[in-house]
Amino acid sequence: MSHKIGIVVCNYNKQDYVVKCLDSLFASTIDDFDVYVVDNASTDESVKMIREQFEGRVTLLVNEENLGGSGGFNTGLREALRHDHEYLMCVDNDIVFDPEAVFYLQEFLNTHPECGMVGSKAYFMDEPDKIWNYGGKIRFDTYIQEDQFKNCIDTDMLPEVVYCDYVPACSMMVRTEAVRKIGLMPEDNFIYWDDMEWGYRFGLAGYQVASYGKSRVWHKAGGRNAGNTFIHYYMWRNRMHFFLQFLPESQKEDFRNCILTEMFRMIYSVNLKGEFNIVRTLMYAFDDAMHGVRGKAAEGKILPRPAVPNRVEQALRNKESVEILFNGSFEGIGNIVRNIRTFAPDIRIVIAVDERTQNQTEALRKQYPDCEIRNHQEMGEPKCDIQLIMCSHIFSLTPDMPRANYIDAWCNIIFSRKDFIYASSYEQTKDLFILCKKSIMEEMAW
Repeated sequence: MSHKIGIVVCNYNKQDYVVKCLDSLFASTIDDFDVYVVDNASTDESVKMIREQFEGRVTLLVNEENLGGSGGFNTGLREALRHDHEYLMCVDNDIVFDPEAVFYLQEFLNTHPECGMVGSKAYFMDEPDKIWNYGGKIRFDTYIQEDQFKNCIDTDMLPEVVYCDYVPACSMMVRTEAVRKIGLMPEDNFIYWDDMEWGYRFGLAGYQVASYGKSRVWHKAGGRNAGNTFIHYYMWRNRMHFFLQFLPESQKEDFRNCILTEMFRMIYSVNLKGEFNIVRTLMYAFDDAMHGVRGKAAEGKILPRPAVPNRVEQALRNKESVEILFNGSFEGIGNIVRNIRTFAPDIRIVIAVDERTQNQTEALRKQYPDCEIRNHQEMGEPKCDIQLIMCSHIFSLTPDMPRANYIDAWCNIIFSRKDFIYASSYEQTKDLFILCKKSIMEEMAW
């Protein structure tokens, strides 16, 4: 006889993490569940370790090829649907459970019949008090997804329940009856935007989606595929595919302008940094989205990301001091100072304030005790070797602005005449890009 909950754990090449995940799962305060572990054709020792350490406690399903996140989960969900579970659960391999996490998800669905999907409050594993996800929103005004409360330190002030558009599949419980009605995850995404679209479809079907703060898990987030353009391809292709499916016709013109503006800004930025393979992959993602190409990316569309020089380091090479004219962004100055300290820990950093920002002098002194905080108008000796002017974004520069060295909150930097011409040409080049690509979107995108 089947237990009340069928839990699907999807694994790919994370042998140590999946063992910790299963250990924490079996340490739960309830045991009214069956566990289905799907291995997505791992090349490490995952399958061997799972068989050795969890024999008889899990149903192990081994795919012959990597079917991605959605394909992996669906492999397990199809098997679980053959049994009489009231609830189904999706779990990433790099999750560690609080002992009561599963109990609280089940309790929530038991007591909230209007809810079809509920997720845990997920924290960063390496920063256990900081929230990674606590429910997500899909923004139909800016065409993005937002992980709510991300990077917030958890406090009692946060709501106990967050109603939302989706919860990530890292720790998600759903009603089996809802899955039979709505269908499985959108498998043709391969990865990314699959759980977002699934949650959105639950909402369209009349179910509420929630994240429940009493259910807590820790997620080893970040660093995935940093050496290639994997995330750039799937995030952009699937995002465009999502909105082209669900937007009303009346909104698609605005969507085209917004998505092309955002894509061009990224292309223009990474091109300046010399990350040309990102440019190529973004063009592949755009083309595939327009032609309805789905599933796993074709060979040659996910490309390596060779190391490129740190442009801030290039600008400060052989310099003993730098002045940064502060524009009021504490997040920005923090990113810039951290960047500089990684390659030049002993360089003299002067943060200069002017009439716009001089009221923030004391806050800067407290936050950056290893930097000099001075008034720009009263700067005297010793002079700094180079001055950087903080701006909202280097592509906000215009040809009529004074020629200088500019840096923004993301450490994009302009420090040569060629750079300045490139940055100040942004608007004209963007308009041409949108003109060319928008006609393709109008003709091809369903």
